[in-house]
Amino acid sequence: MIKKKRNNGLNVPETGRIGTESSGLGEGEADDSRTPGGSVRVLDRAVSILGFLAQSRRQVGITEIADATNLSKATVHRILSTLRDYSIVIRDDGGLYQMGPSVLFWADAYQKKAGLCEIARPWLRALWEESRETVHLFIFEGGEAYYLDKLDSPHPVGMRSRIGAKRDLYSTSAGRSILAALPGAELEAFFEKTELLPRTPNTVTDRKELEKILDVGRKRGFCEEVEENEVGIRCVGAAILDLRGYPVGAVSISAPAYRFSDSQSSALGEKLRDTVLAISRELGYRG
Repeated sequence: MIKKKRNNGLNVPETGRIGTESSGLGEGEADDSRTPGGSVRVLDRAVSILGFLAQSRRQVGITEIADATNLSKATVHRILSTLRDYSIVIRDDGGLYQMGPSVLFWADAYQKKAGLCEIARPWLRALWEESRETVHLFIFEGGEAYYLDKLDSPHPVGMRSRIGAKRDLYSTSAGRSILAALPGAELEAFFEKTELLPRTPNTVTDRKELEKILDVGRKRGFCEEVEENEVGIRCVGAAILDLRGYPVGAVSISAPAYRFSDSQSSALGEKLRDTVLAISRELGYRG
C-alpha cells in the first residue's frame, strides 16, 4: 500500500511508521509501549477508532470519535492523520471522517484468500431465486462466525445485515450448524468459555436444551431458530465443511417469521442441506 504525500503542516514521517509524532501517543510514550495483555497500545487505539467509524457507517467528527473511544481529541487527530496518509480514512471539507478506499483493498484480499465467496456465489444465487429471501454466507475463523457475503430479499420487509459483522454461534441457525459440526472437544471448549446470554426473550440459554437442538441439527443436516437472535426473524442454516469434515462456514436463509412457516423452513432446510453439501464437495469434502 502506497502512502500519499500531503503538505498539510503535520510532521508525518516518510516511512509511514506510526511514530510518536503521528500515532496519538502522549508525550514521553514510546510507540511500542504495550498494554498488560501484550498488544501495542497505538494499534489498539487505531483499531478502536476504525471500529467506531465502521460501525457508524456515516461521517463523524473528531469530538464524537474521541467520546466514543475514550481517547483525547489530540490522540484521535494524530492517529487519523496517519490513517489518512494511506487512505484508510478520508476527511471531507467540513472535517468529518469516514472509512476510506484502502479498506476495500484489504476486504477484497481477504475474500480472495478465503475463496469461499467465489465458490459459493452460484449456489447462493440458486437458493435466493428459489426462496426470494435473504441468503447469507458465513465464514468461521478463530472460533467466530462472520458475514462474508449476502443476497438481500427483494421484498420490502426483510432481514438487514452488514458484511463483516460477527454473529453469535448459539443463537443463530448458521452458528448452530457450525457448532453441530465441531469436534467434541471444541464444542465442549465452546460451552466452557461461552455465557449463553439471551438475545431475545426466545433465545435458548440452557446448555442441555441447546445440545439437544444441535443433536437434531446433526441428524437433519441443518439447524433452525425462530426469533432467537432477532425478534421477528426466522432462520435456517447449514454448515460448509472442508476436506477434513471441519466447518469453515455456513449458509443461512432468513425471513420475517410471519412469512416463514414451519413447512417452508423444513423444505428450505433440506434444499440448503443439499446446497452446502455441493459447496463442501468443491472444497474437497468427501463424507
